[in-house]
Amino acid sequence: MTRILLFVFLMTLGMLLTAPSPLSHAQSDAATPTPFMRARPNAEFQPLQRGVPIIGEIRSPDSVERFAVFAAANEVISLGMFPEEGSTLVPRFEVYAPNGERVAIGSAPFAAVIGYRVPATGAYIVFVRAERGRGAYSFWVNSGETLRDLQRGTILPEQPMQGKLLRRADRDVWQVALQSGTPIEVALEPESPTLNLTLEIIAPDGTLLTAVPNGDIPLLYVPSNGTYTFRVYSPQAAAIGAYTLRLRLLGALPTPTFGSVIG
Repeated sequence: MTRILLFVFLMTLGMLLTAPSPLSHAQSDAATPTPFMRARPNAEFQPLQRGVPIIGEIRSPDSVERFAVFAAANEVISLGMFPEEGSTLVPRFEVYAPNGERVAIGSAPFAAVIGYRVPATGAYIVFVRAERGRGAYSFWVNSGETLRDLQRGTILPEQPMQGKLLRRADRDVWQVALQSGTPIEVALEPESPTLNLTLEIIAPDGTLLTAVPNGDIPLLYVPSNGTYTFRVYSPQAAAIGAYTLRLRLLGALPTPTFGSVIG
């Protein structure tokens, strides 16, 4: 554990000065490929980037790979480890705080820690291993309660857009260009009635316009010209499943008039 504490200071400084170059990692169901990094065998606490998975391989029951993520006090982060296609690996990881205390464990069946509030600023050390089996895996860290943002493409107004949360802690991201003052209607229809989803709409300047459970927005006036981002996710990373997203442009709506009533 003394060794961990020694490297915490070095990693805190190093993560501020270095950033590994991401590669590209394909996703299924027509999502845009996600940049990724390769794990360096025998690396001492390889730094992780939010939203950029690191791809590695556990080749024996005794194999352990070490990563680090820098986080600020009270920041909320999520971490997850997933076997790659064809892998027999059942993943497990442990997270240690800057003081050397073990603060979280991710293990089967869903090897993830969702929505962890960081107690202190510093480098958090992650030990990755196999609970059983062996093979390739991806390890993710991200802010908030989302592990993966999957870029689904452009929304076509008046047409049903098919989406799918492939695994827990996923968030689908759609985009559409809209003109200021346009009234819109949005409907989000889960394939299963038990699938609880939330829809967020982000303005071109990054402002959160709305976050709606179940995703039905009967009327919203677009505040400015630009590209809007629609994000679909399951609260608390609780579920997966398919859905349909529909956007309607309502056109000009009548303006109410007020005046005297002549009897």
